[in-house]
Amino acid sequence: MDVALKGNSPVALTAGILLLSRARSFGIPQPQVSILGDPTDITPVLGPAILHSHVLASCGVGREVGKGALVVITGPPDAPLLVSLAQEGLGSWFAVDSGGQGLHPGTRALMRMSRDPRPAARELGKDFRRLLARLGVPAEPALLDLLFGAPTPPLTRIALTLRAGREMTGEGGGAVTSFLSPVYGELPDPLQPDLPGEETLARFRDGRLDGILGRLRPDHRDAAEDWLRGIGALADEDGGRDLDLLAAVAEVLSHLAVLPPHSMLPPPDAAADAVATGLVRALGAAGGTQNATASLVEIFRFLGGRFTDSAAHPIQLPSSLPPPDRLGRWKWFAAGAAEARGQADVLWRRVMDFTS
Repeated sequence: MDVALKGNSPVALTAGILLLSRARSFGIPQPQVSILGDPTDITPVLGPAILHSHVLASCGVGREVGKGALVVITGPPDAPLLVSLAQEGLGSWFAVDSGGQGLHPGTRALMRMSRDPRPAARELGKDFRRLLARLGVPAEPALLDLLFGAPTPPLTRIALTLRAGREMTGEGGGAVTSFLSPVYGELPDPLQPDLPGEETLARFRDGRLDGILGRLRPDHRDAAEDWLRGIGALADEDGGRDLDLLAAVAEVLSHLAVLPPHSMLPPPDAAADAVATGLVRALGAAGGTQNATASLVEIFRFLGGRFTDSAAHPIQLPSSLPPPDRLGRWKWFAAGAAEARGQADVLWRRVMDFTS
């Protein structure tokens, strides 16, 4: 049976690969599958990127042996690493830094403080890095971008950062809840998202953060308040240049403070956990293809697929156009590949009806 497919590149290529590989696995005569179009015109989807996708991994895209459905596409070492924590990449995407400066404003603030000519600023940066090290997390900009900016709830961000950091160092760390004291009275409310650093500092100075700070054990509260006073003194000198770090840390701490005694961080789902522990490989990855679409073309041709300029009765598949930006294009690519799985099931039934 001849099958001609017409649609955008992720849907058509993935559906074709799944159809051909299924025929091969069942040992039936392989259909002649062709895609309408010129392979040189196929939209590139460039790395670096990381996601958890069963369908893309089964098609050989960025798969590492022994890593299940983790997909890693390499790219230029200074390009931001695009990340999806959702299964099959069907959710929000975000970027983490690969070049050492950070992308989130809080991360960039810490990097500036760590290189500041003022000894007091460098010492405050060192204090925060020591805290991360105590938890088993290196002060890598990519991990801080994950902690401060991933599109997931703050407690999940903490859990994922701990997983990624400890995978990176190969060491364990203290429990993050060990900083908390037993609760006497009501739990505090967490800070609202995107609270400016200036407002966070003002709340510390007038006592409105006392409920959150009160969840810390006395020695940790003393250290936290000393750090906050130091941040405030720097802000008075430089006009609040690095208060984005204060805002980011306070938001995460405020959500940690609402945990009841003897509780645990919420465990991330399997896809997010795999991506977090795979970050170390994605950040250090080099070589290999830097174009996910090119991988699909290679596998499609290897399985016997062809490209054609014309077809009498092509099967129309979804044909949404790719966004111009790299992050948007990865969302489009992942969604197309996931949709192709259902399309391949329909095509397979056609093949079986024809051959039976």
